[in-house]
Amino acid sequence: MVEMSALILAAGRGVRMGSAGRLMPKGLLKIGDEPLVVRSVKLLRQRGIKDIRIVTGHLCDQYEALFGGQDDVELIHNPVYETTGSLLSLMTGLQRLDGPVVLLESDIVYEARALAPVAFDRTRIILSGQTSASDEVYIWVRNGEKGTAVFNTMSKDIHAHAGDHFGELVGITCFSKIQVENLKNAAEVVLARDPKSDYESSIIELAKKTDIEAILIKDLAWTEIDDEKMYARAVSRIWPLIQKSENFIPDNLFGT
Repeated sequence: MVEMSALILAAGRGVRMGSAGRLMPKGLLKIGDEPLVVRSVKLLRQRGIKDIRIVTGHLCDQYEALFGGQDDVELIHNPVYETTGSLLSLMTGLQRLDGPVVLLESDIVYEARALAPVAFDRTRIILSGQTSASDEVYIWVRNGEKGTAVFNTMSKDIHAHAGDHFGELVGITCFSKIQVENLKNAAEVVLARDPKSDYESSIIELAKKTDIEAILIKDLAWTEIDDEKMYARAVSRIWPLIQKSENFIPDNLFGT
């Protein structure tokens, strides 16, 4: 079986978290006594992914204290994280990677089944139904070559594009080996226009030439955490839903 890598983008400064963001990277905020990225690493391992990269920046020493010495976790530092966007962190993490990869944001908490569609030979973006969480990223789709829904574009403005949006960005996307190379090329195009671009711009660029399957898990319990209000919502509302759901996970969730 082809080995798949995981890449977690965790370099951001967490400015909107206020004082909490100055003391700790968002990816290390705790939900249920477990840091967000620690949970993601655990779920990725359960999914059978043995090569995990975390791109660090802000307060990188805290990631080193947690993951240093773990054979399946590689920490890669983006030294210019303060003056660039997440796209440069993506490119930093993709260096020397030529196989399939699943890309994750660090500041999300989600049900394990969000990783179920991840496959080494597929290029897919995971979507949820309406969250009303604030700061949502909406995704519009088009018909792909096989007649299935594929990613077209995304925006935080729900009125940015004609027609209804298909779902909301979760922050989990997988790329086949071929599409990883195409993603790198798309990222170079975007960075040439704006070195401070976020990683989502490279997916929009890639979609101009590639069908990215849009996988909608309409009732997925998950949230991103950008500020203290979203953190409180994650703890009080979303985490209990995740716990309730995962008490009933079937043994063959991942096709084992």
